[in-house]
Amino acid sequence: MERVNAAAVGMFDGVHLGHLDILDAVGREAARTGGKPVVLTFRNHPLSLLRPQDAPPLLTDAAEKEALIRARLPEATVGMLDFGELRGLPAGDFLKRLRDEAGVATMVMGYDNRFGCDGPRDRAAYDALGARAGMDVVHVAPRPVDGVTASSSRVRELIAAGSVDRAAAMLGRPYSLRGTVVHGRHLGHTLGFPTANVEPAPGRQLPARGVYAAWALLPGEPAQRVPAMVNVGVRPTVDTSPHPALSIEAHLPGFHGDLYGCSLELQLVQRLRGERRFESREALVRQLAIDRHDTLEILSANSPSI
Repeated sequence: MERVNAAAVGMFDGVHLGHLDILDAVGREAARTGGKPVVLTFRNHPLSLLRPQDAPPLLTDAAEKEALIRARLPEATVGMLDFGELRGLPAGDFLKRLRDEAGVATMVMGYDNRFGCDGPRDRAAYDALGARAGMDVVHVAPRPVDGVTASSSRVRELIAAGSVDRAAAMLGRPYSLRGTVVHGRHLGHTLGFPTANVEPAPGRQLPARGVYAAWALLPGEPAQRVPAMVNVGVRPTVDTSPHPALSIEAHLPGFHGDLYGCSLELQLVQRLRGERRFESREALVRQLAIDRHDTLEILSANSPSI
């Protein structure tokens, strides 16, 4: 196979701005050599196999991640690797495999990118391995955002703290939660604020408990974007059961329709407040009215195109 392609390999969870810099470099290197860009990633986090107790929650599932990669690099070949098949493969052998099986002439690496069971930790080691394999190794500098290097772990920290606006700055887009709309206890309807109860996939990074201004993407082609007031929490004012379950509920002001069984995407724009117990249902309703007003105000100033 002709060796002219450029490749990058990594988890790419979230496909944040640092990842986009890597994808851009892959595209440039492939154009320089007259080859094609190749992006190799994993469906599940490698730690889910190595140390399941340490595996982080994911920012994107495999389908979302591939779509985001292709949106940035449409001409790329995107492959999902099986970490179980690679866990015993040294870095040098992995490079040779890419060279021989995928025609890779240039390997693009992020500042903290490592691969291979022997996991070299410095640039010089990978440069030397590339030279032995007859491949160029290109290193991409870290991307600072608000004085902090963009990374998947930092995005997770921000979302877990409820700082979804700061996470969006690092992602280059709002953080999205996708899930199926399921039947709940219809507590919101009794308060005059009917909600769609969204059940995300297991293992997804959830935001801190509280109320968020968000956009909801309704199913259909083209997708319709509507305002959403999203509550993440256990509804302490209205759910007095001994062990209330965490729920994600989206109130869509002005929307009337049946979404049960549909997939709904919620793009979190800004946290309005934390979760708290109110002294009465009437006090909760008054606050929900304020939250809805604030949600519409925030979204009116943050209305991107789909």
